Amino acid sequence: MKGDGIDLFDERLKREKDPKVRDRLRMIILLEEGYKQREVAKIMRTTERTVYTWKKRYEREGFKGLKTRKKTGRKRRLSDDEFEDLKRRLKQRDYWTTREVRNLIKDVFDVEFTLRHVSRILRKIGMNYQKPYVNDLKRPRDAENILKKD
Repeated sequence: MKGDGIDLFDERLKREKDPKVRDRLRMIILLEEGYKQREVAKIMRTTERTVYTWKKRYEREGFKGLKTRKKTGRKRRLSDDEFEDLKRRLKQRDYWTTREVRNLIKDVFDVEFTLRHVSRILRKIGMNYQKPYVNDLKRPRDAENILKKD
């Protein structure tokens, strides 16, 4: 594919809008020009494994193989609108426990999360959460003042 093929690659490179796909095209161009995978990885500042993966995808699927594929996986349990609604509800009060937030989500959206995941949601929203502070029943009410006097 050398010679005429490089012109085709250059044309695709000029038309491509996705920067990731352009980088993948550049990898293939360098390989077509005779560079070794190790050299291409060094030039592109990536791993040899990445170069190998894109080379194999190109060989199997052509230019289509260089496109970014749609992500698969589990769907989110709260939609964007529900997530925004949750955010709005949480901002109405200053202090929430993770249990309260979990119960709120269950009551309003009928979705159950673990307490650990609720803490992740709170962090994503930008809210702080803390573990409750255990009060010592034997501690005097004015303990700070007593310590300051000493």
